[in-house]
Amino acid sequence: MLATDTRCVHPQIRRGRLSAMAAVIDRRYRPGYHPLESTVVGVLVHNEEPTIETCLRAVLAEQEGRTRVQSVLVIASGCTDKTEEIVRSVAAKDRRLRLVVESERSGKASALNILLRHSSEPFVVILGGDVVFTPGSLARLVEPLADPSVGMTGARPAPTNPRNGIVGHAVNILWDVHHELSLRKPKLGEAVAFRRVLHSIDESTLVDEASMEQVIVGQGLQLRYVPNAIIRNHGPETMREFFAQRTRIYRGHVNVATATGYRVSSMGLASPLAAGWRLWRRGGTPARYIVSTMALEAIARIGARLERFTRRGHENGIWHPILTSKRVVMHGHVLRAHHEAIQRLELVPPEPEPQARSLRSVVPHLKKLVRLEDHITVGRRGLTVTIRGDARGAHTLAERLPSEVPGFVTEVHIEGEASPN
Repeated sequence: MLATDTRCVHPQIRRGRLSAMAAVIDRRYRPGYHPLESTVVGVLVHNEEPTIETCLRAVLAEQEGRTRVQSVLVIASGCTDKTEEIVRSVAAKDRRLRLVVESERSGKASALNILLRHSSEPFVVILGGDVVFTPGSLARLVEPLADPSVGMTGARPAPTNPRNGIVGHAVNILWDVHHELSLRKPKLGEAVAFRRVLHSIDESTLVDEASMEQVIVGQGLQLRYVPNAIIRNHGPETMREFFAQRTRIYRGHVNVATATGYRVSSMGLASPLAAGWRLWRRGGTPARYIVSTMALEAIARIGARLERFTRRGHENGIWHPILTSKRVVMHGHVLRAHHEAIQRLELVPPEPEPQARSLRSVVPHLKKLVRLEDHITVGRRGLTVTIRGDARGAHTLAERLPSEVPGFVTEVHIEGEASPN
């Protein structure tokens, strides 16, 4: 059962889809037109209390010139936490936001179909409530849709998981490989925008983006990866949840390939391996973690193949939530910038030939100033701090180091620069 929030139905729905489409065609020829003004943003949620407010405020704050997001529609499916309450509190202060409540959870694909029925805009963006757009990324995501040959676009996910441990590295490396792969052959996911050429998708699918890709490509339209449209998400933190997620996704891809013949670009073996090789050549990611991530993915894919033979009945499009993936921003923290560049800071002690023991005694003090994923190594000459960041961040850290390690001389080696997103 569905219950639309007390807000009125969008005026374009009352006027009819054809008149809305005609109005958009007229606007497209107006100077300064941006697809953002003809876009509905659909946020599909189930128990997203930790992140939903951050997600919505990022969407509502998006602006390209004078153009803002016109319509945001939240589909809340069977929520048992405070998600609906939070959405209503945000909607009370911004009339662009509406809420549709689904009393029982029926799956993400079903929620997408509800979104399509309750909106009429020619361009649609979908994301989960555990995903956060970085400033400017939503506008960049929909911009390629101004080209009538483009049917669907995808953002670049940048997880907030620290690159620490096997699972932390695996989550980051999988999305790094996804980026390398999508630069050559788009594989879209997490946050996508599409032209309204589809009116519903199979509600039993486990991979809604792949099902949408199949429809879009089947109509002769292009897929477009937008690497500078960056979203922040959070992957699993435990090995059990990592395997559960990866197995479910690959099983969904196999189901789509079996039913339609469409294979997403990551399904084969050669393309992901080549992307992993390019990632290693780019530097900054230890080879041992790339190899371990590929091994974990291979095990998950084997498990997915086996599950297809052991599972009885059809898929219902509902899966068990990955609870640790809901922590995009930890309580009391801020969403830090995403960087590609690797910077190194050399800390040279006052004595000419330092002992390893004295150097190691300094490491705990340095860890107070760096992120969990940053590395501190002890060498013959001194200490090396390796961070992900731009030149400004490296110099800022260098200015703070003397207070923790007095007497050391800090040398900053800028190996590349990347603007924060």
